[in-house]
Amino acid sequence: MKNNSLPDFFSSSAELAAIEHFLHLIAKTNTFDQRLDVLQEQLRQSEQQITKDKQQYQEEIEKLTQKYNKQFDKKNADLETLEIRYRQEIDELKQKLKQKNDKPNIMKPAESQPSKKQAINSVTELEKGVWTDSKTSLMWARISIGQEWESGRCLGRATELNLADAKKSCQLFRLAGYKDWRLPTIEELKTLIDESGKNYQCGRHILFNPAPATSGWYWSSTQIGEKYAYLNFYNFHSGVDVYCNYRHVRPVRNI
Repeated sequence: MKNNSLPDFFSSSAELAAIEHFLHLIAKTNTFDQRLDVLQEQLRQSEQQITKDKQQYQEEIEKLTQKYNKQFDKKNADLETLEIRYRQEIDELKQKLKQKNDKPNIMKPAESQPSKKQAINSVTELEKGVWTDSKTSLMWARISIGQEWESGRCLGRATELNLADAKKSCQLFRLAGYKDWRLPTIEELKTLIDESGKNYQCGRHILFNPAPATSGWYWSSTQIGEKYAYLNFYNFHSGVDVYCNYRHVRPVRNI
């Protein structure tokens, strides 16, 4: 095998190939270094962007935290204000209750109808304008709606009303202090005029006609079909009529 010296190597065809190979290696090395520099620059920029974004996020978090804390503090202050106000109202109510309990219990006269102890008897019923039928346990007004009772006398003229107003007038009637007056049934009205009846108790001049020496048709609460029964105290006639017609009213109450 022939030994070639270094001068022979560079003077041969292998010299060019070696130089070209060396140049390729240098070019590759330069390209790698350039790429590495580019990647390092991109990494540096990414780190800067991350740092910037992190700082921005922290600022936004701080803003949101401050906003939430302000809202929380405001709501907490509002709740404290409400609590103080409610406590004051409770204290005021307690004070009022205490003052009310400390006051002497003064009984006011009740505005109610007479009690059993104050019940009207045969002596006072003429004064009060009522008449009690002990057989039927009914108390009758000695006057009709529209009239007045004064000093044992019937004054004025009775009013003719339709059935609805007749019922309402009885509910509002306050003769002798009673509040439970009502419209009588037809059978109850008949007890005032049927002298042959075993329970007849109505003597002369106890009950009055709508006006002196005149007859009058009186409503009853008895319904017959679509009409209501009525009765005449003067000639004792009875019949039925529609509720919209006008008749006199004689209140009654149970005892």
